[in-house]
This record gives sequence, C-alpha cells and structure tokens, in this order.
Amino acid sequence: MSRAVRFLGLFFAISALLLAADTTYLSALPTGDRWLAHLNQDLLPFWTMPAALGNPLGEFPSTRCDDGSLLDFKHPCPPIAGNPYLMTPALYLVPLSRQTYGFGVAYHLTGNPTYLTYMKAGIDYIRQHTLDPAGGMYTMKDLIAGTWGPQRELRNPQELGYGLLGMAFYYYLTRDDAVLHDILAVKDYIFNNYYNQALGTMQWQLQSGGGAQFNEKHLVADLDQMNTYLVLLTPILPEPYQTQWKQTLLQDSRSILGTFYSPPNNLFFLQADTPQQRDLAFTGVDVGHSSKSLWMLRWTGLMTGDQGLASFAESNARRLLDRAYIPEPDGSGSWAGGVLPGGALDKNKNWWVYDELDQLSATLGLGDIAAGKYLPQTNDYWFRYFVDTQYGEVWNGVNYGTNTPQRDYPKAWQWKSAYHDMEHVLVGYITSQWLHSAPATLHYAFQQPVDQGSVHPYYFSANIDSLTTTQDASGNSYQSVTFHPPQIGSAPPVTLTSTASNLPGPVAPGSLASVWGSQLAGSSSAAVVVTDAGGTARPATVSYASSSQVNFRVPPGTAAGSAAISISSGGTVTTVPAKIAAVSPGIFQLNTSALAAALVVRVKPDQSQSFENVYQLGANNTVVPAPIDLAGSAAYLSLFATGLQSARSVSVTVGGQNIPVLYAGIQGTYDGLDQVNAGPLPRSLAGSGRVTVILTADGQTANPVELAIK
Repeated sequence: MSRAVRFLGLFFAISALLLAADTTYLSALPTGDRWLAHLNQDLLPFWTMPAALGNPLGEFPSTRCDDGSLLDFKHPCPPIAGNPYLMTPALYLVPLSRQTYGFGVAYHLTGNPTYLTYMKAGIDYIRQHTLDPAGGMYTMKDLIAGTWGPQRELRNPQELGYGLLGMAFYYYLTRDDAVLHDILAVKDYIFNNYYNQALGTMQWQLQSGGGAQFNEKHLVADLDQMNTYLVLLTPILPEPYQTQWKQTLLQDSRSILGTFYSPPNNLFFLQADTPQQRDLAFTGVDVGHSSKSLWMLRWTGLMTGDQGLASFAESNARRLLDRAYIPEPDGSGSWAGGVLPGGALDKNKNWWVYDELDQLSATLGLGDIAAGKYLPQTNDYWFRYFVDTQYGEVWNGVNYGTNTPQRDYPKAWQWKSAYHDMEHVLVGYITSQWLHSAPATLHYAFQQPVDQGSVHPYYFSANIDSLTTTQDASGNSYQSVTFHPPQIGSAPPVTLTSTASNLPGPVAPGSLASVWGSQLAGSSSAAVVVTDAGGTARPATVSYASSSQVNFRVPPGTAAGSAAISISSGGTVTTVPAKIAAVSPGIFQLNTSALAAALVVRVKPDQSQSFENVYQLGANNTVVPAPIDLAGSAAYLSLFATGLQSARSVSVTVGGQNIPVLYAGIQGTYDGLDQVNAGPLPRSLAGSGRVTVILTADGQTANPVELAIK
C-alpha cells in the first residue's frame, strides 16, 4: 500500500483552555487538622467498636447495621431487611480487604499502633483463609457451610484485585517481604489467566456461569488492578518487578482507553460488549469511574515517563471536574453522581464518586492551583451532609435538593467498607497540608532499613524533611516521616501544545505545534524562533497567526531538552518555555468530537486500491463519522498525525484490538505531517459502532480519537 495517499485537510482548530491561577479559595480550604478530626471523630468510632473487629479479630464482618451493630439474620435491621443481596449469610473478601486497608490509613495518619495491630489481624486472616493453593484467592465464605468459594472459574478479576488492596497497603507501610511474595503470586495469577489478547482487555471470568459470560468486558476488571495495588506498589518494588509492573500499568492504561473511553463524551463506560453500552444516548454512567480512570492514567504516565498519557489525563480531568461540579441552591457546591442517558447530570450524590472527584481535584491542584477551586465548597458539603453524626461513618449518598441521606443501603456492606472514605481522608490531609504550605507527617512501620528515596506519601512524590524511628518494648520499629510541601504550580498564561492533539506537553522536532495566549500576533503575522537546549536558534515556519494562536513547525534538528520559543509580532516578543522530545505523537481530529483524521484504504485481491473518507456531512454541514464497512475487500487505515517521524516503534489499537502497523513516518506532501498506515481492520470489529483508536510511538501515547465501524 502506498504511503503517499491524499490528505483530507479538514483539521479544525480547537481552542485551548487558559485559566489564570486563583489562590483566593485557599483561605476557605479545610486544613489537614480538619481532615484528621474527620478521621478520629466521624469515621473511626464506627470501625473500632467491638462489633466491627470480628471474632476472631481480623474476621471483619461484611455487613452491619447503621448503628454499627452486627446483622441478626433472624431479625434484620433496616435497610437490610428485605434485600436478598444483603441477607445472604456470607463473608466477603472485598470488605475484609477494604477494612484492613482502612485500619492501615488510620495508623498511617495517627501513628497509633493499635490500628496497625487491627490491620495485621486482617492481613493474617486474609493470608490464612483466602489464598487459594490452586491459584488466586477465594472471594466468599458461606457462613452456613463454613466453606470458601466460589470455584475458580467463576471468580472475577475485580474482586481478586480488591483482595490485594489490604496486603498492598500493608507492604507499603511495612515492606514485609512475606506479604509481597503473596502479592506477586496473585498478581501474576490475575494477568496470566484473565488478560485476553483477543479482547484487548481483561475477560470477566474464566468460564461462563453464574449469570455472566466469561468474555464480558468490564472497566473495573482492568481499572481496579491499578487503583488497588499496581500504582501504589510499583515505585517501591525491587527489580525486576518494578520494570515488569510498569509494563503492566501501560498495558492496563491502553486497555481501558481503547476499550471503554469515549472521546466525544470524555467518559469511561462501565461495559463494552455492545455499541449501546458505550453510547450516552442509551447508557448512563457514573463519573466516579471516569474520575478514577483519569487519576490512575495520570499516575501511570508520570511513573513510566509517558508524557502523552499524563497530559491527556490532566487535561481531560479538568474537563470532567467542570462538568461534574454543581452549584447548590444554598450557595454551596457539590459533585454530581453521574451522567444520565441523553447527557443530563444525575445531581444526586454517591459517597465513593464524591470521594474520587475530591481526590482528583486536590491532586491536580498541586500542579495547577486553579484545579482545586471547587474544594472549599465540595469539602464543606461532605462534612455537613454525608456524615452520620449519631453513629459515625458516612451515608451511601445524599439526595439533591433536600440534602437528605440515601438510606437504601447500610453504611457497611460488601462494596462499602472503609476504603473510599479512608483514602479520601488520606489524600485530603496530604493535599490540604501542602496547599496551605505546611508539611505532611505520616507514619510507617519498617522493621528493616529501607532506602529513604523509596519512602513516599501514598501516590505522591515529595522530599523528606525528617524521619524519626522509635521502638516499643517488644522491639517493633515505627517511623514518623515529615514530607516537605512541593512548590504549587499554576497554569501558564501562554500554552504550547501539539497542533494535532491540542494537549500541552513536549513537542518533537519537525512536528506541528501551537502556542495559545493573548496578544501574540496583533497584525496576523508573526516570526517564530526556537532556541534549543544546546543554545542553537532556528527560525520556524509559521502556518497561522492570530492574537490568540500561532501555529508553526518545530524546526528539524532541534535538540531534545528545555527550549525557548520566541514569537515576534509588531515589535512585541513573547517567549514561551518548551520541552522538546524526540517523539511526541498527536493525531489530528476532524471535529470537536475527536473524529480521527484518517482515510480508509481498500485493498482488493488484485492489490488495486481505493480510498474512502471516515467522515460525512450531517445536519448543518457538521462533520460526523461515516461508518466503515468491514465486509468485502480488506480495509486499512491511514492516520494523519504529527510528532512521530523519528519513532522506532509504533503500535495502534482500534476498539482494543491490535492492528498491524505497515508504515509510520513522514507523510511526504505537507511539512510536519506524519502518516501511519495500519491494517487490515479485523472483521471481528464489525458492528462495534464507535470505537476508540490508541496510537503509541516509542512509549508515548497519542490523544485518543474515534472512528465508526458499521
């Protein structure tokens, strides 16, 4: 197939969002002490009462009444009574592990060794009773028969991932090698048995049964490997595991992007077995899983050096937060629970969704302080309306408008057991301390010396101010570590992006780039000079100039590293700092819904070729997808991009399926334009509807784009 195919030339400019730094909200932001008070006064009383600790200690009950008492199956309390799901006499692995994690957070924040004792009891119980000698973990104990199950073939990777949550946090706190050994074994079991190359993601079960098909595609099967143990432990693992786990994280990231992400909606759908399950016209979706996905993708990008992935996650996280924020009628503000079919917000609030959005906003606020602007309102709403002031813990949800608690589920059940609320406190404490320019103190229990460079505050990076070790009468060691607050960033007034993706980040030599700002080129003309890390200044070819946007080609030969871009117009010079990377791919888009700039190339048996557009004109001449028919002759793709002409390795997935790459490099007709030819598209994609295209070049992920498959 010839690479010199014609180019569409339908690239639409999408304005970059420029936000001035706003620090005025910091005076109303809760302090770290407020989060510690929430832990000690609102949450821990519910989890430390005798009924919560189990008999024996560590066999934490899965379901309890709202007053904290144990469930009496003969005389069930509301709202458990009448709910068959909650009335099943069973002990579940997921809440066992979640409550174990919760006690770990309590120790991490307070240094009280009693909480570490409770955590260790949970760890011992999980390791003794739930590790299956045949592989993986049991996920449920039948309290009538006293046996653990179900059979291996009917377990799912989400529950197995959560089974590792408590052990992962315990290893993070203690570096206990025996626990790490079990974690490594279960992690390998999950990925060796559940990751399905043909699906491009995890399969749901090893065999069909129990009301589920084995090959169902669920977002949580992949995502909950990332947030329960992969992201937390990867930076502190010894080699070769650290390198191996980074590759696993990248695999998971591209799986969830390629299979569950919808670029037009900027949402991650929960299931992807039919086109309707990824179509907002038919299927609503919570915003919590989208928030968590973007949070995990950001950490993965930063950890692995995939700047494209990190930039994508940060930019689209800002969009999600703006969409999910609700100004309340009383002048406060809160987070929505989801998006309903058709696109309207579900303004009712869900506890774990709320936690995730707060955590995402606070994390982004450390890099760009404006991203935390909603936190004073959302944090205040949480403390006022979610907390059960009588018995402790928080309600499952709060109703919009009335601000009354949702009480259709108790405060402790299989999927609500300490994890989200405790993580909320931990992230809230760390970020609030730092946003207030105060250090954060956390507690560990390393029994052997560890490299201080591997000691970090949860998912975050920070310099250590001090580390103090004490021992108890039994010789157990405890560390109090104080972390220096990082320098808080803010969005620059002038932003450099790839012209293709419109995402900030590094740009590559020979690629097409854009600068966004104000008063850049008052006379609609500008001269651009790029001075690279070696001090060499090169003029750049300018293709478009206005007061708010200047498009140019980064001069070939520009050295990698820090650079300066000077824009001269009408006697005014604007200088923009830049990062130059050898490869930084971006895919052009034909509309604001991320339709890929591409051509379909038909190759007939006699090797003759014909070309088809991936777009058509809809109402009011809008550009909409033209579904690709996979019947008949083989269909190949030509994708138009920039920033990858020097790449040594390029991969493409469509709808989660790996597509062979036949050519990747210079397009040849337009300066700065690159082209990737891939195919043939597998006929198994027929009927998929809208699918996401993920391109990776030399370990850098391009912006996700979309196509339609008939």
